[in-house]
Amino acid sequence: MTRELLNAAKTGLAEVRVHKMRSVLSFLAIAVGSVVFMDSFASIVAIQHRLREQERVSGIARLKIVQNNSLRFSTPDEYKPPPVFTYADVRDLRDRLPWLYMVSPEKRTGHNVFEYEGRRVVTTLAGVTPEWAKRNFVYTLKGRFLDWNDTENKLRVCVLVRRAVPPPPSRIARTKRKKPGYTSAFEVMVSHNDMLGKVVKIDNVTFTVVGILDELPPSRRPRLSLGGYQNYNVLAPVTTLTHFRFIREATSSLDVTIDAGRERDFDKAMKLIKNFLKTRFGDTDYFLIENQMGMLQEQMQKSIKAALMTISLGMLAFLAGGIGIMNVTLATVFARTKEIGIRRAVGANRGDIMLQFIVEAVMLGLIGGVLGSVLGYLWGVPVKVMLGMGASPIKPWMPVVSVFIAAFTAFVFAIYPAWLAAGMKPADALRTE
Repeated sequence: MTRELLNAAKTGLAEVRVHKMRSVLSFLAIAVGSVVFMDSFASIVAIQHRLREQERVSGIARLKIVQNNSLRFSTPDEYKPPPVFTYADVRDLRDRLPWLYMVSPEKRTGHNVFEYEGRRVVTTLAGVTPEWAKRNFVYTLKGRFLDWNDTENKLRVCVLVRRAVPPPPSRIARTKRKKPGYTSAFEVMVSHNDMLGKVVKIDNVTFTVVGILDELPPSRRPRLSLGGYQNYNVLAPVTTLTHFRFIREATSSLDVTIDAGRERDFDKAMKLIKNFLKTRFGDTDYFLIENQMGMLQEQMQKSIKAALMTISLGMLAFLAGGIGIMNVTLATVFARTKEIGIRRAVGANRGDIMLQFIVEAVMLGLIGGVLGSVLGYLWGVPVKVMLGMGASPIKPWMPVVSVFIAAFTAFVFAIYPAWLAAGMKPADALRTE
């Protein structure tokens, strides 16, 4: 059996050399399918990896309570200022639902004046609690973070956020402006001064810097769908900002990000939080609950659909390549009819004839699959990087699977021509010129 396979392989290579153009076209048809399949596999792997990162760093069972600003557009006679979600409400919610993984109030104060050693720059300030660090923590910490003693006692302490050096911009990114709120002067000041433990002023109120958060570089930073970028430079206890009127409770409501921890607890958390809001503020929809888990799942489904669509294109490419191989094999059968008759006359059975043509076709598929795997790697890594698209996560098993599918496609489409060749009667084949 091994000898027959070797002989069939030699015959197949001879056919490839004789019919170069026909063989190259067959290779390319299969190679296109391999490239598309590898890129699709890489997309699905990237989606799964991103989902695991989301669960680990940013959580998946998340929701957010925000004030319903649409009520402001009601008629003047009906309008009533909506209640605000205060820090006391946050504590009450945490006490009622202690099993929640995170209950993180947050409020930005807009543009503030940051002063250090007589130099003043504009910065962005946010009030948070220690709960903030449980999710989306894509930083390394120098010093310490805010603790509950700072929060409960309204201490004037703060943590500075130092941005990572951005990656080289792509051609498309060069045409876009910087993100709103990015303050280069603040970045320069923080980068050139060791402020840990020093006293600074924010809007003429003194704060002590107890920690510095260094953002992870883009190569090490998880790609998150929710909350991956916090657009502020200074973090302080939300109670301190309220006490010193950076945040005015009478007019500004806190946003509260909640993480139920486990996905199966999300519906339970949603129901209990709705009941809490109804009990606390009445039946009017003063607050909205953003279903961030639903948003994340919708994004993932769209990504998976796009990857499956790409895979379907790869299947069509393989189908076209298989049809091409079947056409080539049929042409080979009719061109070698006399050879088939001689082989049958000297004792070759139908299985031997089928094996020969199937092996020759599978070789075409293997060569096309290997070529497609090489092209798929080149497209997924260096070419995409040069185009600023980000490299595809090519795993070692992807080229193997791609080559296997290519060979299997060639095998399936070679069965009919091989069966046709094996069915020829020796006398009829020998009479053919």
